[in-house]
Amino acid sequence: MLPFSFGILAVIICQTFGQDTLPTSFQRIFQTEDSVRKTKSNEMKSFLNLSADPCTDFYEYACGNWKAIGNHFTQLEQRTDVDLVHLLEDTPHRNDSSLARQAKEFYKSCLMAGGQQDHQQQQFLSEFIQQNGGFPAVPGSHWEVHHHSYDWIRVLGKLRHLFGMDILIGLRLGYNYENVQENSIYLSEPNTLIPRELCRNAKKQRLDLSNPLYEALEKRVGAELKHWLALGNEESARLATEIITFEHELCGGMQGLEPWDAELTLYEGNYTRKTLAELSRIYGLDLEAYVTSSFDKNIYKPVYMAAPDYYRQLQRTVAAHNLSQVANYIMYRAVAALTFPLEDRPPLRQLECLERIKQLLPTGLGELYTRQFGNDEETKQQLLELYKYLHDSLKQSISVDWIEEGSRRVALRKLSNLHLWLPEYERPQAYKIHLDRSQYWKNLHKLLGLVEGQQQLNRLYDESLPNPNDPLESYETRLRYRPVQQRLDIGWAWFQSPHYDARYGHAMRYATLGVALAQQMTLAFDDLHWSKGLLERDSWDGLTAWRYHNRTDCFYRQVKEYLQHNTTATKQLIGDSAALNVAFRAYLTWLGFQEPNNDFTRLIKETLPGLNYTNTALFFVAYSQQYCQLEDKETPSAIYSLRHNHSWTRLKVNGPLSNLPEFSTEFHCAIGTPMNPADKCSTY
Repeated sequence: MLPFSFGILAVIICQTFGQDTLPTSFQRIFQTEDSVRKTKSNEMKSFLNLSADPCTDFYEYACGNWKAIGNHFTQLEQRTDVDLVHLLEDTPHRNDSSLARQAKEFYKSCLMAGGQQDHQQQQFLSEFIQQNGGFPAVPGSHWEVHHHSYDWIRVLGKLRHLFGMDILIGLRLGYNYENVQENSIYLSEPNTLIPRELCRNAKKQRLDLSNPLYEALEKRVGAELKHWLALGNEESARLATEIITFEHELCGGMQGLEPWDAELTLYEGNYTRKTLAELSRIYGLDLEAYVTSSFDKNIYKPVYMAAPDYYRQLQRTVAAHNLSQVANYIMYRAVAALTFPLEDRPPLRQLECLERIKQLLPTGLGELYTRQFGNDEETKQQLLELYKYLHDSLKQSISVDWIEEGSRRVALRKLSNLHLWLPEYERPQAYKIHLDRSQYWKNLHKLLGLVEGQQQLNRLYDESLPNPNDPLESYETRLRYRPVQQRLDIGWAWFQSPHYDARYGHAMRYATLGVALAQQMTLAFDDLHWSKGLLERDSWDGLTAWRYHNRTDCFYRQVKEYLQHNTTATKQLIGDSAALNVAFRAYLTWLGFQEPNNDFTRLIKETLPGLNYTNTALFFVAYSQQYCQLEDKETPSAIYSLRHNHSWTRLKVNGPLSNLPEFSTEFHCAIGTPMNPADKCSTY
């Protein structure tokens, strides 16, 4: 099952394009350079609130008239999804690899699958339930046959092996942080129905069924059970309460470790590594049987215990419930992961099927996207030029006096080894299975077994330097710093109009893509990534570390004064401030190479028509507007402090800009104003 908000996402995409179906073509409409620049100028102007004082709250000045749902990044993801849907709906092309053809075939079978009451689906789910331990709440599910010998641990292992399901036990594959040349198993927290922020607080609060978030979740679970199992209102509501209550008890042992991040584990991991037999004895759970069932093979390599409190809580919770309650929870989660959502309708079905392709055939999808939108040599050269200036700017930052000579040499070597990586696809091999367009449920079963079963086992015993456990595909909008591979991963989706267009000018390019790349580059030199050597000795000396911490104390004070004490927000502010500084200095360096040559043709395009801004002022406006979004002051995670209407969204813009002297000079902010504090914070 896709996340709870998936139906909302489909509605948002429809609203974005002003219709109830997805646009019918991914072809870009040709526009002249003047037209492109004028359109971008009008868009940016429409977001501005010129009545706001830029020296008091620049976020309000740049984003005060933002009306859209989400921000620029979510809009880019939505446009990319629309493009992907149309690529999959396109007829097979002679240049398609066998894997790309399988992606198109599976997508079409997904579209053709019947709705919730379809006979094929009902037959598939009936057999699925009977073959995987039964569903006590369902009459005729053979629970009376299974319950005497029901082994929930082995049921979970089988579900993971055959269907890749992450229920009750979070089995992760990631780098062995004691030896990054191999992968290791980590036993972590599983995915949950209850949102993570509520789960984290479960220890501190009692389950309040009147809480709107719990109430909405229970209603949804009840509606699904009623629809799938033909239960009455009272029975489905009772069972929904039982399922949510069971999971809430599990939340009492959770620390909020999701989503799993293999790279972060390399630095933050401090876990016990033992054999499965030892862990089974310690936690009173047959974890050895679970892992053996998950891989359909005995695993003798030691594994890491990444969530000891959770597994103790899991043992207590299961012991406190009868087996039918445990089985009901497991089978509800399993069926929910397979079926279409209750809101199933076009274009939701198209997007649901797209998510299945991303999960099961991402390489085939990436190949299709790259051929249509990637491998543009001119764009690649623009990216390499941008990266060169960012690289030189960060190199200059590393040469500061507060970094000792020995640490500086290590940092420069680390920076020198860092390189860009764009996904490439050279005729990827298809799976050795036959997909039938009229048999979606059989297709799904085949693919889940191959992708989630065999591939996981192959990764565990990979003899070469392991690849990232979350490979970045060409259609993704995220950027990732890969410390093991010493590279920055970026997808082609970043370079699609109207999000990116070389005709906007370099000020816009450095303020958006430049800052995003710099955020990942500076990660390599933050406190966390200096703290531990991986492929070589790359930790800093004690004096440099002390000086760095002194500098970051300034950011902690800023966050505490603006919001309230929040470690996550502070770390983000440290990174964002360094990235903005690196990107702005890189832009000024590029600019300096144009001015001596009197390249006025290029320089005049550093502003946009109709916007009364210098090129550097435009840089700051463009930087800010990429974070514009409607603020939900009712959501606890959206705002940290109600004082002065301060929020993390605003701090993400105002914090880094207020730490940059050139910003206050550009907008003539007097010393002591909110956007020009006397004490400015900086690292790089």
